[in-house]
Amino acid sequence: MNNHTSTIIDEPKHCDFCNDGGSKVKAAYDAQTEMGAWAFMCEEHYKRYGVGLGLGLGQRLIVKGEQWFHLTGKN
Repeated sequence: MNNHTSTIIDEPKHCDFCNDGGSKVKAAYDAQTEMGAWAFMCEEHYKRYGVGLGLGLGQRLIVKGEQWFHLTGKN
């Protein structure tokens, strides 16, 4: 059963919050923020602004080819 908490993407995305400051920090989530808008977020900004994971809330981003590590924690 798919709980809609993660998705596999082809290319890495960058955090919308960090990107505003000119940094290119890899996004770990595509999720709704507490302000209502959706954003790509790094771990830090997700902890600060994210509202949750699942259908209608957000998903953890897994870059294709990196999913084995994320699923097992091993290279």
